[in-house]
Formats: sequence, C-alpha cells, structure tokens
Amino acid sequence: MAIVRDAGLHEAIQAAGGVTELARRIGIAQPSVSNWDRVPADRVIAVEAATGVSRRRLRPDLYTGNLAAGRGSWPPALSARTLETMRIIGLAGWSGSGKTTLITRAIPILVGRGLRVSTVKHAHHGFELDHPGKDSFMHREAGASEVLISSARRFALLHELREEAEWDLPDLLAKLAPVDVVLVEGFKRDAFPKLEIHRAENGKPLLHLEDPHIVAVAADTPLPQARVPVIDLNDIEGVVDLLIDHAIPIEAAAARVRGG
Repeated sequence: MAIVRDAGLHEAIQAAGGVTELARRIGIAQPSVSNWDRVPADRVIAVEAATGVSRRRLRPDLYTGNLAAGRGSWPPALSARTLETMRIIGLAGWSGSGKTTLITRAIPILVGRGLRVSTVKHAHHGFELDHPGKDSFMHREAGASEVLISSARRFALLHELREEAEWDLPDLLAKLAPVDVVLVEGFKRDAFPKLEIHRAENGKPLLHLEDPHIVAVAADTPLPQARVPVIDLNDIEGVVDLLIDHAIPIEAAAARVRGG
C-alpha cells in the first residue's frame, strides 16, 4: 500500500479500520490510495458518508469555494462551488408541472458536483408514512408523541402534532442535519427564492406574475410574457446552475418567512 500523505484520508482509513475495509464500504475493488489527488468528487463524498470525515478535510484542495463570493473559477472535479453555509431554494408549480421529476433529476447532479442535498416537501393533511398493523403505527395510535424507527440503513422520526399547530418552514428546516443545499417543494406562499416549473400542456397561468419571490421559470415552451429569466426545462445542468446561484442561507430564508 502506498504511504498515505493526506491527513484527512489517513483519518478516514483509521475510522474504517483499514484501506481494504474503506474500499469495501465505498464499493470499489482496489484498496490503493496512491491516486487520491485525482479521484472524482463522488468518490470523496462516498468516503465522507462511509467514515464521517468531512469532505473539506479529505480534499481541501477541492472544497475551498464560497457561494457568497460570487461566480469564480470552479474546481474541475466539482464543476460547482462548495457552499460555506446551508442554503435553501424552492420549486413551485401547479400540480402536474413536474416538480418532483425535476428534483429527482437535479439531486444526482448536485451530489456529483460535491454538494450534500436534503429535500423538504409539503404534503396533504393527514399523510401517513407507515400503515395499520405496523408496530410504529400502533405506537402512534396508542398516543406516543414521537416514534423513532431505526435500522442499519436509515432512521425516521414520526412526530404527532395532535392538537398543535402545523410547524412553519423555519422550524422544519431546523430539524435537518447540516447539508449544502435544501430543495423545498411546496410552501409556495412563503417568502424565499423559488424556481417556477411550467408546462404548457397544463394550461395554467404563470405563478411568478403574482409571486415576487420566484426568481426564474423552467419551462417547456418559450414565454415571451415572462417577467423573470426563462430556462429550458430539459436543460437540467442549467437548471442546477440556477438553483445554486439563487439559493440563500437558511438564516436569511427564515427571517424572510417570518417577516424579519
């Protein structure tokens, strides 16, 4: 095995219990670390997920950007700027416009650019994540305020509001673990930046004409009447660039939502 010169990688190897175990955790066959300075960004992210060692410690040569500083030269392995603080951007659109489809296409690109992503989606009243007959369902039905379900692969916390008021977006965001970008679907009446998704076949009016917080529109047709920039809905790389450019810090979004 090659001598490990990078402190972050050495720390990750120790955390995993050796090079071979680290390779197994991230799904590669070769345990060599001699070309660590040339690995793609997704490999760095995989090591971070497998060991808990920050990507900024693993590859400080890549993760030195700052979104607030404006567009500059991006590290070629990332093709994006690393965010120094947790940021939020929303996606707004009528039902059937393709918000969820766009989010699922954007997430892999954001992750491939070296960014950690979480999502928040507003659902209809009374939605269920578990089903009658399941232990967790029976725990909640019996009156538990919270039910934490855990396994080797994931955990979920179910919180029953009972007679409490619905939580607002800032309170929900505070529950998230730190990431780089939070994509929000729903909460369309809240005052934070959003990308409008518009499909001509829906026959619905443009939302940004009534919502000053919509910063651009991703559409499948030209929109000469639009009052904000319009991008092709199928230009997913361009859409991701736009999402990154207009995402704002969580703290700023919370202040806007609460009228601060």
